[in-house]
Amino acid sequence: MILFALFAAASMAQAPQAAGLLDATPETYQAPVVRPFEPPSDFGRETEAQGDAGGDWRRSPLTQPVVVEAYVGDYEVSPGDVQTAYDQGVAQAEIDADRRAGPLDGRWRVADADGKPLLSFALTDRGEGRRIEGAWRRLDARAASTADGPAGPAGFDGAAAVVPLADGELHLRAAAHGWSGELVQNGRARAVTVARPG
Repeated sequence: MILFALFAAASMAQAPQAAGLLDATPETYQAPVVRPFEPPSDFGRETEAQGDAGGDWRRSPLTQPVVVEAYVGDYEVSPGDVQTAYDQGVAQAEIDADRRAGPLDGRWRVADADGKPLLSFALTDRGEGRRIEGAWRRLDARAASTADGPAGPAGFDGAAAVVPLADGELHLRAAAHGWSGELVQNGRARAVTVARPG
């Protein structure tokens, strides 16, 4: 049995790698900045300002619809200190992540010189020279062999950003409200503007 397992392991080690697989982003896992919410050991038994422990927690079954006017006061009790601290930690982690993000991070819409939408794409740009990658999809009604695909890995050539697409490239320069540049497909360049959707 052990001999069979050794033969299987040796054959797997010598097997060629499958072609066509995407390269993974070469980064080591790091624990999240804010740990998932972990309730305290007295969860459900605490007698804080929420008042969960007081009153009759049993409710009779509903026999008719309840209208909004039947509620008195707030719909929910105020959050406790632990929940408030957790929410503040999550909000601060989001602010910090946005501050570290590179200029290409987020969702974008590509339009031609007349303002007609051509493409929509989203990139993850975590800054600090890390890999910039994402995905795109076509918005114009023009028939094409590819309607969507991976975008990137993108990079900077001086002040210009170059975003490879399945059937071309976006060459972009920073503008007042987003980016401007060219969409290069089949050796032809079209002037485009790139802005946040909205």
